[in-house]
Amino acid sequence: MDQPIVPLASPSRPRPPVVAALLAEIARLDRDEVCQRMLPAGCYTAPEFFAFEQNEVFSRTWICVGRVEQVAEPGDCLATEVAGEPVLITRAEDGTLHALSAICQHRGEIIPCPEKGKGLRCPLHFWTYDFAGRLTSAPRMGDAEAMLGLRKSVRLPALRLELWHGFIFVNLDPSAQPLAPSLAKLEPLWRGYEATGLSAVPPVLSDTPLPWNWKVHVENFTDAYHPEYVHIGTHDFAPSVLGSDGVRFTEMKPGDNAIVRSVPMRKPDGGMMQDGWGENAAFPAIATLPAEQRARITFAMLPPSLTMMFAAGTVAYTLIRPIGAEATLAGSDRVTYGGWLLPKSTLELPDFLDRCAAVREGGSKIWTQDVPINRGMQAAKHSRFLPGGVYGPLETTLQQFNQWLLEKYRRAMAD
Repeated sequence: MDQPIVPLASPSRPRPPVVAALLAEIARLDRDEVCQRMLPAGCYTAPEFFAFEQNEVFSRTWICVGRVEQVAEPGDCLATEVAGEPVLITRAEDGTLHALSAICQHRGEIIPCPEKGKGLRCPLHFWTYDFAGRLTSAPRMGDAEAMLGLRKSVRLPALRLELWHGFIFVNLDPSAQPLAPSLAKLEPLWRGYEATGLSAVPPVLSDTPLPWNWKVHVENFTDAYHPEYVHIGTHDFAPSVLGSDGVRFTEMKPGDNAIVRSVPMRKPDGGMMQDGWGENAAFPAIATLPAEQRARITFAMLPPSLTMMFAAGTVAYTLIRPIGAEATLAGSDRVTYGGWLLPKSTLELPDFLDRCAAVREGGSKIWTQDVPINRGMQAAKHSRFLPGGVYGPLETTLQQFNQWLLEKYRRAMAD
């Protein structure tokens, strides 16, 4: 039987002074105050606070690590991290998916993904496990009877795993609430897409850390106020303010793990092209989408690990992995390449690779505009003149993100 891992911090362990001070400051704020101001700067800059988030927020949160297409066949393996823990996502011989700790249960070496057709082998002493985490071999550890005992008692710890529309989520907390109900607000968006049988072109995470806190990264994504000013020429086709229309925000309820907004396009069926968002989208519009969805772009943030854009021709997504207080890894058509869910008809177009290149070019132009902004936002967190912040009507999703964070922080403080 699978043995769940419980790498949660002990509630009784004293917190570092900087963390205790930041949590005390947050605790003094009521819900409305948190929604009207930015979090204290140390939440973005202090390594101790990032360690607190890793131990007591990320380890209790559903983290997206990839797509089922990346582990499609028995013997496939995906090496990743969840809240700093090395994790292997495996497809066993019977076709089942497993999330396993990558820590060998002999002396604690990290097990890498093997070549296809081979078992999960520790590089230190060649202890080997099958793709369900069961020990199969431990050289020079005794006679047949001793080996039988080891096989019965030793296995890689199993982690909570859920699939959500083909995305693989892992949670280190064995008592965590199920993921799907917390994403219910996104379900209506999927109907027209999945009628086409979507397949993923997954991104590769960058190997160079982005020099800002993960919260700066996702705040930039969800901010409906900045595109008009930062993304001149690349985002004009999908404005947050358009006559009597404009950005629409989705209500944020306790327990929600999705923060959602949508913006109109100047003409239906637009999407990403070589110059950013535009009328002549590189990926053709999906005919099974309702007219409303073909006329708007919906942005969904699933903190801390996934952002999504539901557009007329694709669902684009970014994987995010926080690795330090001022270091974040990401992968998408903005940062690396890929991160698209596409219908078969698009994947089979003869000029598909050219279309991908156009989307990548447009994404890189948007990203080039975002990078100095994110750098500036992170640098300002160290300033003695940093304001408390004033949120306007176009920044509702930033207030909702603070609600999400407050819920996670206060749960950790209550334990």
